[in-house]
Amino acid sequence: MRNLLTLKPNSFVEGQYSSVRLVSLVVIVILQTLGFSLLGSEAKDPSSFKELDRWYEVFLSGSKVGHAHCTMKLKGEDVVSQSIFNMKMNRAGISITMSALEKTRETRAGRIKSFSGEIKMAGVPIIKKGWIEGQEIIVKEKQFLRETEKRYPLDPEGRMTWGLMKLLQENGFREKGHELETKIYSADFGMASPTKAKIKFFGQKTIKIGGEDVNSYKSEITLFTKMGEMKTINWLDEDGFAIRTKMQMGGIPIEIKKSTKLEAQSRSDQTNFDFLFQTLLFLDEEIPDGAHSVRFNVKLNNGQVAPIFHQTRNQKITPLDEKSFIVDVRSELWGKKIDSGQKIMAIGREYREANIMIDSEDPIIRNLAKNAAQGSKNILDLSQNLYQFAQKYIHHKNFNVGFATATETAKSREGDCTEHAVFLAALGRVHGIPTRVANGLVFMERFGNQKNVMGFHMWTEFHLNGKWHSLDSAMGIMGAHADRITLSVSSLEQDSLLDIGIKLSEIIGNINVQVEKVSLRK
Repeated sequence: MRNLLTLKPNSFVEGQYSSVRLVSLVVIVILQTLGFSLLGSEAKDPSSFKELDRWYEVFLSGSKVGHAHCTMKLKGEDVVSQSIFNMKMNRAGISITMSALEKTRETRAGRIKSFSGEIKMAGVPIIKKGWIEGQEIIVKEKQFLRETEKRYPLDPEGRMTWGLMKLLQENGFREKGHELETKIYSADFGMASPTKAKIKFFGQKTIKIGGEDVNSYKSEITLFTKMGEMKTINWLDEDGFAIRTKMQMGGIPIEIKKSTKLEAQSRSDQTNFDFLFQTLLFLDEEIPDGAHSVRFNVKLNNGQVAPIFHQTRNQKITPLDEKSFIVDVRSELWGKKIDSGQKIMAIGREYREANIMIDSEDPIIRNLAKNAAQGSKNILDLSQNLYQFAQKYIHHKNFNVGFATATETAKSREGDCTEHAVFLAALGRVHGIPTRVANGLVFMERFGNQKNVMGFHMWTEFHLNGKWHSLDSAMGIMGAHADRITLSVSSLEQDSLLDIGIKLSEIIGNINVQVEKVSLRK
């Protein structure tokens, strides 16, 4: 029986869900929203105020899960803005803690000088710092002991927090029907180029805050990210600062309310909200073990089919109309199409080189990979030995870890499907095997007290003999199985984590999956 919650040493919880990537995206978007929500009014010239200090409560699906604290201060000739976010929620019954910080320094004219950010999941920090040199943006990112540095051309039209406030000062926010377009820079959305944003204003609205009627001005912010649109609805007070923000992320309602410091820091009711259970898909029937092929009927509530699912060698996508399609998945036994004597074929560098997550150059990873390869006679043997090593090496199978690097996993020896996938990918790259991770939906006969569900999952793929082959060390599966649907694949380069999260946000809460036909192996 494929049971997600059966935790045993050396046998992984099947159907593990890689929710941390989507949760990370929620954190990012909330911070970005709060940055927008600090949009100031005509009355707030930088010379007329010295400090802004606002507290907010954060709710997911109506349950309070955390708080945010936003400040803006004058420091000499600069304006320094800071947003701090803290959140607790359950993930398969296990409490996880997340925090995020975003800080910007800009001139009074609104020009970017420097920025920094940190997102921490279950104690695993991802740190970004950046500054302007001439007409370039320098960005440094650090996770664990690995640090990367990239340079991008500066777009002079790109703004950050204070620059956005100045834009509102110049154009106002009270007029109904008024619209603005701008470009925003965010360390979390990537600094290679600014993100286009459109702001619409709907005029005066009366809303209830703390049981009282409050005058406000409603606005809508649309972020045009490279993976799709993100919308937030904001209610601003007379000074142009947010008193309420609403949005949807992955089908989960998110609400941010202005409050006092005492209210914001009061105890959350995270026990009423389990992120993982919110993302399960329920099927009408089960998928038997050993199914040779499965035909899924998939329907979206919103959006278009084309950009959603990934076409693979064993997965065919057939659109029926704009919002529905057929996914035909067939199983492929490990080793069936792999010539053990053939050499590894060339492929793009992003699948071969180390990056901040798949840090295959770290000495501890290299040593483990060499030990795992002992006794390998050919590429087929090598791949199988690496897979078996990863399966046994991560012996604490749990949901306690955030999205850890391969080296972090090597040290802790714990985690869920994301840690398995990244760790195995790193072992493969040490030996020159191109690797990537795949994200998708996997069938589970039971999750808690729920039967016949699909949950989000991550696994590894090795590129051998010109084709990608699946290796799922978390679930103990070699080869492609027909009871899963691939959503996306990634090399996990620097910006790809956000891409994964945005893609998942388009799916969760927006999709219905049913089994149309099952063929058993003859």
